[in-house]
Amino acid sequence: MGLADIGQMLLALGATVLLANFSLKKLNKYSHSTSEVIKVIERVPVSKSSSLSIVQVESEYLLMSISETKSEVIKTFTQKEKEAIQKRLIQSRQSKEMASKISPYSKQVIKIKETILHKAKQFEEQRRERNT
Repeated sequence: MGLADIGQMLLALGATVLLANFSLKKLNKYSHSTSEVIKVIERVPVSKSSSLSIVQVESEYLLMSISETKSEVIKTFTQKEKEAIQKRLIQSRQSKEMASKISPYSKQVIKIKETILHKAKQFEEQRRERNT
């Protein structure tokens, strides 16, 4: 098995992974039904087969336990709790939006940092050479 064969296998593997990823994203769009009355606001896995979810049904927010065998309402949130949840969701979205705006610049910042560190190291070496 030569280097060319290994390269071809890696290329084929990469293409397969990309195709599978693309296909799963497309399937995911069609498999989720949309409802204007019921929305899952947030879901947190508790175990392999169960999760806690905040579910909005019309104007009410419910904390629900959801498993493979049953679903039950644990709590109906008060208006004050509902407003607090909405506020946290808005803050979370804003944080994610800010991160996505900053992300393209992070590579540039890292590159500038590396350049500065490299120049500082050169400067320190030149200073040592002058002192000896």
